Amino acid sequence: MNGQLSRRTVLSGLTAAALLAPLGACARPTGTGVGSTEFFQFKSEAITLFDRICAEYNAAHGTNIEQNFQADNVTALRVRLVKGDIPPLITINGDYSYGALARSGVFHDFAGSDLLAPVNPSIAQILPTLGVGAEGQVNGVPFANNGSGMIYNRAIFDEHGFDPPQTWDELIGLADEFTALGVDPFYWGFRDNWTGAPMFSSLSGNFLDGEVAAWYARRQVGETSFEELMPVLEKMLQIGGYGNSNKYEIGYNDANQGFAQGRAAMYVHGTYAIPAIRSYNPDIQLGTFATPPDSGEAWVVSGVDVALTCGTEPVDGALDFFSYLMEEPNMAAYCAEQVAFPTREGMTADDEALEGLMPYFESQRLTTYSDHNFPPAVNLNNYMQQFLINGDAAAFVRTLDVQYDRVIERINSTL
Repeated sequence: MNGQLSRRTVLSGLTAAALLAPLGACARPTGTGVGSTEFFQFKSEAITLFDRICAEYNAAHGTNIEQNFQADNVTALRVRLVKGDIPPLITINGDYSYGALARSGVFHDFAGSDLLAPVNPSIAQILPTLGVGAEGQVNGVPFANNGSGMIYNRAIFDEHGFDPPQTWDELIGLADEFTALGVDPFYWGFRDNWTGAPMFSSLSGNFLDGEVAAWYARRQVGETSFEELMPVLEKMLQIGGYGNSNKYEIGYNDANQGFAQGRAAMYVHGTYAIPAIRSYNPDIQLGTFATPPDSGEAWVVSGVDVALTCGTEPVDGALDFFSYLMEEPNMAAYCAEQVAFPTREGMTADDEALEGLMPYFESQRLTTYSDHNFPPAVNLNNYMQQFLINGDAAAFVRTLDVQYDRVIERINSTL
């Protein structure tokens, strides 16, 4: 089984979604029309920055590239694909939905492109593991990455004279010491069902020794079972047992606020959470460290937060604009504003909160998110939330195996 979907299969499967989508889902904003080239992007926090970049590029090149912000960009993009109206310039998050679209053959092949030449090799390999239009293709260019590990409150650590732990036993010992001091070691917001996934992914990265994509390739053809990840689940329950007593009553936003208010020492999320935490407390002193392994050197889970792509036949000037976006000043401006990791080799993240993870980008000890390898129909987040509540790892594994196989079989039946 190769997991490939034909373009016809994907587009026919999208027809119902298109009919059910709101009428405004594919509407373009005022000002993006005849004579302009649409830049279809999904980051609300970056609208002002991308407007400036577009304006500077237009002024220098005599073009008229205009931003079209779409919050639910994957749904809007699927609607556009059904209509045969793929945007000429696209940003997209590098997750399972990206991979499914790439496998349908609707995106350009950037393999061998000058756009990929400066990209950190460990970052460049992430998107192809999610899906490609054909063997050997690369259907997106990484523009900015996140890192998933542990965020910590530097002030709380400094107050008690603690350093970030290097091994799992050190992490548990630290959690016990914080608890004895009356400090919650971790802060959780499990009411939102997806908030266990970052912990699952970070722990999986170490357990699978960085070979996350390869493991899921074997799982997809039935060569292994989720039972193999039982040690990951046991560690989730172990650290999930520490921390705030209201962890199942609050969600992600409340957890960001609580951590920003100094209610715990550590927060198990990706760096994407840092801007939200700072929105509640701009003065908080944050640091990061890799999720500690049992022994040896850790792996950091990283995802392509923003990928650049376009249709199979790029419109005139599309690749030139992407080249402009990938220039160091523009990438640096975006990463500084969004607290992201640049994807170009030789560039570093200047934000002090990212210092603890930057060495793993430089040494290319990066691997992909486990949860990005689950088709949405598996409902991983719902089952994971239930597992965190009841602590029944064996039942969780049985459910995942049954549901994963069922969804993969259904996908294969459409090939």
